[in-house]
Amino acid sequence: MPDEQIETNPKLCIFYARELLKNGYPADAEKQLQAAEQRLDSASTGDMRKSELQGRIAVIRAYVSARTGDAPRIIHYSNLALESLPQKDLMWRSVAATTLGFGYGWAGGGDCVKAQHAFSEAMEISRTAGNIYYHVFSGSCLGSVMLMRARLKEAEGICRQSLQLAIENGIERTGIVGSLYSNLGMILCEWNDLDEGIGLIKKGLDLSTQGRDPVIMASCAISLLRAFLYRMDFTGAIKLLEKLNESTRDFSLPPWITNTISAFNVYIWLARGDLNAALRWVKARNLSTDDKLDNLRELEYLALAHILIVQQQMEDADGLLARLIENATTGDRVFLIIEMRLWRALIFKAKGDAAAALDELKMALALAEPGGPLMIFVSKGEPVAELLTEILQAEKSAPDRTRAGFSRSYVKKILSAFKARRPPKKEGLMDPISERELEVLRLIAAGLSNREISDKLFISLNTVKTHTKSINSKLNVNSRTKAVARAKELSLL
Repeated sequence: MPDEQIETNPKLCIFYARELLKNGYPADAEKQLQAAEQRLDSASTGDMRKSELQGRIAVIRAYVSARTGDAPRIIHYSNLALESLPQKDLMWRSVAATTLGFGYGWAGGGDCVKAQHAFSEAMEISRTAGNIYYHVFSGSCLGSVMLMRARLKEAEGICRQSLQLAIENGIERTGIVGSLYSNLGMILCEWNDLDEGIGLIKKGLDLSTQGRDPVIMASCAISLLRAFLYRMDFTGAIKLLEKLNESTRDFSLPPWITNTISAFNVYIWLARGDLNAALRWVKARNLSTDDKLDNLRELEYLALAHILIVQQQMEDADGLLARLIENATTGDRVFLIIEMRLWRALIFKAKGDAAAALDELKMALALAEPGGPLMIFVSKGEPVAELLTEILQAEKSAPDRTRAGFSRSYVKKILSAFKARRPPKKEGLMDPISERELEVLRLIAAGLSNREISDKLFISLNTVKTHTKSINSKLNVNSRTKAVARAKELSLL
């Protein structure tokens, strides 16, 4: 349509702004919104009131703010829209409720309880409106929030119900359904069903790629990256991370996505023993343990704590983690709190404070058991298994439910996941490689020196040398290079 015809009609300006935003032109969308506002009083708007049009303008501005991660602005415009839009305008109200969830959830607001309420309301409004697509979309968002709260069983139920609804209504091949598969896959990965979980995440990534929504695509790819790290597939993780780094240059992604990708770079660098790259990252991102914490950068601060641990700056790392835990607790971001408490347990173990290490682990177990995640514990390595074994031995005569709020049966389940991760005895090996030796072997294959392996696993240099000698003996080789080659032949790596 001619620009002159659009600009004289506020309703057309609003619809045009919505399509411009969806196709990646937020600045042009804002121009159309301003044109609509200038004509609200002078132009004919048919059966629509001025307040209704103002509500729709506020919805689009809330969405624009979601792309920039401005939580206060998202919340302001979402609430303004819900106040201005009539109750009968269910389509636009469902979008406003969803953007409100963005503001409270992952755009920096950090309040998962309020985000859960907003997304639940969005599901209800879109269901009443008969808008199946938006009902599924808000269901996917709600599932993500429940994952952040470590309520995995509830998240699974929401995602499966939404997926069934999508299938029944013929929209199962749309991009938004990709996020449902990704969430379900991540849940299965946490429950140690890595093969099935990774398959679902890949399916979700394929669907989101077809849908061409860069935010959903990046979110699915981040889930796959975490799953690769759980499986210790560093080659796959590195290749995927390279693509994610490119996506931050090719697309305008919200900061909660770009900051997450930024943090994952650190874990890959540290896994490869490249501490210098991680330190350059700290300087480039201008991070410090004394910073006022920003929810949008929470994962970056967690990565900074990991760097401090590798540097043996345990007090600084512990102080930062304590602040992060306090901050995350206010928003009920339980999954992150579990991870942070596990890192604190490892710090105390490295310092020789067994009682404090066990206390932190017990708090993590109590938080985690309702959702039942396993791999968040297993991914922290053998030191956590050793602490879990100590807990079982100490609670041997106690009832299944401990005073600390978790069950001994849950601890046993996590330890079983550790054992499942350990490779069976391979043909050609007189003596099987232990889990700890396998950890050392993987780090040798990643190019780490003995000192770097010592720092990463919180063990002495002599212990690393002992493990290396044992590995060479069991593999019948006489060098690190030959050990890696032989391990690959035996599918140990």
